[in-house]
Amino acid sequence: MKSNYLTFDCYGTLINTDPVYQWIENLALAAGLDPQAVRNAYASYEDDPVSVQPYLDFADLVRENLKHLDGMFDQEHFFESHYVEGLQIQRNLLPYPDIVPALQTWHDQGYQLIIMSNSSWDIMSANLATLKVPFDVVITAEDVQAYKPDLAFFEAVQKQFGFTSANHWHVARGYDSDVVPAEQMGWPMLWINRDQAKPSRTEKPTHTVADLTAAKAWIG
Repeated sequence: MKSNYLTFDCYGTLINTDPVYQWIENLALAAGLDPQAVRNAYASYEDDPVSVQPYLDFADLVRENLKHLDGMFDQEHFFESHYVEGLQIQRNLLPYPDIVPALQTWHDQGYQLIIMSNSSWDIMSANLATLKVPFDVVITAEDVQAYKPDLAFFEAVQKQFGFTSANHWHVARGYDSDVVPAEQMGWPMLWINRDQAKPSRTEKPTHTVADLTAAKAWIG
């Protein structure tokens, strides 16, 4: 299928977020806590749509998540005291090794590259620089005042570009945040399933691939 538009999730798809979770685990160890339990609590909070209703900027979401950990694990202000450090780690994240070559190929082929990210511009600008390949459009949660999987995010992008099943692929790692709403929107979807995760619902991507290198088999 020849497409004109490629939309991408950013964190976990293009940008490797493992350092964020390693940081959380290190904080847990410093506090004498189970690192896996704290990591799971942090991830669950940021993925819960209730955490961003009403909308709040990404930096505020990180701070609220750390405060949530303090309350959950009886740590007073230990986690929250590392808030600024956490934002800097987020800004310093790097892409996976397969990302830049694949993006460059699609850019050279004339695709319009679009990022749809649960982020805000005070963070996103630094992450974009590491991707090296220019994106035609970057749309953040801050821009639309909604976080994926909220369909308002997807509908805003759909309205702007007029995607069809013949001119667009959505490419993302998140099952709940991207695969589920992509099916609801009728978007062709490549699930970048690096960890061989199991679907939590019945919605299915169009194809599942291990990384962006493998995605080239379907895009082009």
